[in-house]
Amino acid sequence: MKPSTVFVALLAGVLLVLPAATAAAGGAGGVGFSGQLFDPRLSNTDLGVTQIGGFGYGVGADGSRVGGFGTAFLSESGDMAGGLGGMVFGHEWRGGPLVLALTLWGGLGGGALGGGGYMLAYGAAQVELGVWVLPWMQLSAYVGYEVLGNVVPGVPFGRALLRTPMLGMRLAWGSP
Repeated sequence: MKPSTVFVALLAGVLLVLPAATAAAGGAGGVGFSGQLFDPRLSNTDLGVTQIGGFGYGVGADGSRVGGFGTAFLSESGDMAGGLGGMVFGHEWRGGPLVLALTLWGGLGGGALGGGGYMLAYGAAQVELGVWVLPWMQLSAYVGYEVLGNVVPGVPFGRALLRTPMLGMRLAWGSP
C-alpha cells in the first residue's frame, strides 16, 4: 500500500468522523494504523501486513472500555488482503492528560492469501499509551500481539495464518 494512499485514507477519516465524534461523551472513536513487527522468535511468518481501520468505545466510570472496530489489511507484497470487524474490551487508567489502556480485540472477517479465500478469526492483546493533546482529541501509540486464524470448515482452527507482534498509532476524538 502506498504511503500516499494511507495518508489520504486517514485524512478522509479525520474529516468525516471529527464532527460526529466531538459530540460523544464518555468514550472515544477514531482511526488507527498499524504494522506487523516480524521477530523470528515470536512470529510464524513475515507477511508485511499493514492495517488501517476505525474504532469506537465507551468508557465506564470504573475505566472499563467496551466497543467495536473495523479493520482492512493488506500485505506489502499484495499476497494477503481482507477485512475484519469485532469487539473491543479493556480497561484504562488516567493521570492528567495521559491514558494507559490494556485492551483485547476480537472479531471475524475474511481474507485472501495465495489465491485462496478464508474466513478468519482475529484476536489481539494491546497495551496503549495515549495523551489528550486537545480537550477532545487523543493521540496514542500501542504495541500488541495478534493472531489471525482460519475457520474454514475442513481446515483446523489451530492453524494460524499469522501470529506476530504489532505496533501502531491511533487518533481518537471524544471525551477525556
